[in-house]
Amino acid sequence: METTFRAVRQDAQRPGQASATPLRPRYGDPSFRVIQRRNPYSAEELNILKRNRHLRHDEIKELLPGRSIYSIKSKRQTTGNIFRRPPFTRGEDEEIRLAAPTKGATAISHILSHRTPGEIEKRAAQLGINLFNAHDRVLDVIGEPLADAIRQRAKEDGLSMRRLDAELNTTGYFTNVAALRARRGAGPYMPAIRKAIEFFDAELVAGPDGTITIDWRDE
Repeated sequence: METTFRAVRQDAQRPGQASATPLRPRYGDPSFRVIQRRNPYSAEELNILKRNRHLRHDEIKELLPGRSIYSIKSKRQTTGNIFRRPPFTRGEDEEIRLAAPTKGATAISHILSHRTPGEIEKRAAQLGINLFNAHDRVLDVIGEPLADAIRQRAKEDGLSMRRLDAELNTTGYFTNVAALRARRGAGPYMPAIRKAIEFFDAELVAGPDGTITIDWRDE
């Protein structure tokens, strides 16, 4: 333990007695005082703080299990060994450059586990690298015209298919169920289609040959 407490009753020790009897602290009782004993940092512990400025407080605590996060934070401030991320290396820059065509900042942070998505985004911008954006990906044509049209409209509005299903409560229909139905030769699931039509304030239009299309109204 880095800090210990001992409560001593101030009037408990009398002349001729060896020591006072340790008692349980009762805060607010003027007859009690708390003696706080601090365990100073060793040279080795201070060296760990100095060598690992790039680690967060919780990561430092794994190296100093006997110290609290509050103690570590305070000692880093008083010794000048505050948290500071090291600059990106050439290797890290190359990892970002190689992963950018297929991965966004969050996915790259799994490769560079000591970097946050925000740090990766900022570094990519500094390098002039465009990270992968799922909204820019070309949607697969699933073969069901109404679902395909709704999926494309959602993409243009910046909605992912998962978010569209969440907004409509359509349990994955536009994410993958419509594609599965199309491969099985099934037609569109009209309750999900009608929810999307209402969501986008559009209208279903039946042609002379019975073909149903979507009038988006605002186009």
